[in-house]
Amino acid sequence: MCSGRLYVLWAPQMGFGPFTTTLVFAVYAVGTVLALMVFASLSDRVGRRPLLAAAVLAAATSTALFLLAHDVGTLLAARFLCGLGTGVFTATGTAALGEPAGAERTRLVSTVSTAANMGGLGLGTIVAGLFGHYGATPTHLVFWAYLASLVPALVAVIVTPETVASRQRPAMSVRRPAFPDRRAARTEFLRAATAVLAAFAVSGLFSSLVPSFLREQLHVHNVAAVGAEVGLLFIVALIAQVAAPERWTSGRRPTSAFLVAGVAVLEAGLWARSLPTFAAGTLLAGTGIGLAFRRGVAVPQRLAVPRRRADLLSTYFLVAYTGTIVPTLALGLLDQTINQDVATLILAVAVIATTLASALSRPATTMA
Repeated sequence: MCSGRLYVLWAPQMGFGPFTTTLVFAVYAVGTVLALMVFASLSDRVGRRPLLAAAVLAAATSTALFLLAHDVGTLLAARFLCGLGTGVFTATGTAALGEPAGAERTRLVSTVSTAANMGGLGLGTIVAGLFGHYGATPTHLVFWAYLASLVPALVAVIVTPETVASRQRPAMSVRRPAFPDRRAARTEFLRAATAVLAAFAVSGLFSSLVPSFLREQLHVHNVAAVGAEVGLLFIVALIAQVAAPERWTSGRRPTSAFLVAGVAVLEAGLWARSLPTFAAGTLLAGTGIGLAFRRGVAVPQRLAVPRRRADLLSTYFLVAYTGTIVPTLALGLLDQTINQDVATLILAVAVIATTLASALSRPATTMA
């Protein structure tokens, strides 16, 4: 619950502008990357439960800081801890889901993992927008609700059996990104990672565009409406992941087609100042994101050896969150120097190029 939808309320209270908002997001990115490179793979040694419990406590501390935030420094600390918790949750939680299920239930694990990720992003954004607009204390109520939800989460971690059979002493180190040893497996992993990079880049570009587009171009100042538009992308992604026919996920081209069409229609809606066109792009892009994540998250689960499962998943999610982070930071920086329409067009072209590179890459032909 690190929702950016509340920044429109914090900014006048704390006296910061667009550049500080970009900085706050960058701190979150640093926390997420640090967790994925240092802490998430640590669960391969010490077990899933200790790391998941630590992530819950980090989230609780972050939420408490959000409740107490009256200056940018506290907001930065809260966002950093939120990033740490997110990085550990995604990789370690996905690894813990896959181990008791076994290889034969990879599809089920990928469905549950996507439901947790996409459903959480969508629901959190929508709830934050509703609380932000209609709540008596908009920058506090949503965090009290989230803090309460962490109690059953911690209980679930405590009562869940440990899935790492052979635990070792903790050894802290900065891990380089992990890849499968075999060439064909490594190529398959890189293709899946590139696809999810493109998908999350679309979500990062979209999330960066929506607040300013609705507020400045369409004069929509309802925070709940902004949250609903952002949440729609992730809800559509969740529906696509669960309900899309198998033929849509059996190849990379349907996923890429939805992503490219979604970005193109989003850009058309932005330039035409048309909310219906922008919403149509949201539906297309959300479908592509859901399909990409459904195909992609199963790959590291299937390719990873048990003792390095969280390590490989950390690399996968590191690539995914890089896709989210880069467009947001780039748009925040470009906005300082050039017109936003031109800035978003540049980023849209880059996202489409990444998507096409993933779709057109050739698989390995040897098992070296």
